[in-house]
Amino acid sequence: LLPQIVYYAAAALHHHRQSGTVPGFIVPSGNVGNATAALWAKAMGFPVGRIVMVTNANRTVPDYLQTGSWSPRPSVKTLANAMDVGDPSNMERVFDLYPDIEDLRRDVESMSVDDAEIEETIRHGRERYGRVWDPHTATAVRASEILDGDHWVLVSTAHPAKFDDVVEPLIGEGVEVPPALAELLARESRFVEIEPELAALARAW
Repeated sequence: LLPQIVYYAAAALHHHRQSGTVPGFIVPSGNVGNATAALWAKAMGFPVGRIVMVTNANRTVPDYLQTGSWSPRPSVKTLANAMDVGDPSNMERVFDLYPDIEDLRRDVESMSVDDAEIEETIRHGRERYGRVWDPHTATAVRASEILDGDHWVLVSTAHPAKFDDVVEPLIGEGVEVPPALAELLARESRFVEIEPELAALARAW
């Protein structure tokens, strides 16, 4: 996670130098790695304001901040599938940084965005913002529409072309594939099936 700190440090410094204000960050969150990096940047002294951990229907983090009870649960399948985490392991790092939940609540808030809201955000993205969103970034966009304040940095975590089966039916047109992604998609896929045993993994490696 350490290299990810650079994203938040650079964005915060740029925003602060341009506007004189301290930005908050709205971060699509599954295993909470990106948000943890943002909190580390804040702890290092960079001008980082509040961090909003936006989840999909996997509500473990927002429920924890609301109730004070940490209750991991099985993952729920959603359109933002990289965020389908019911027991985010990086929260152990967050707990280490914030042993007191009241301190955490001062710096962090969390909310859940469901599939219907993701679809609605993608469907109207071009007319509202001139942009096409992937399902994960759409959660951050939706959160920004709900939250107060203007000085938010939205963290975009994927290109919509990676989720064409979700995005294209909602916007009614194709999504242009960037050349770098097109090159990757054109490569042959290779995989090896192994038994769920350490010895089998060692042999395959």
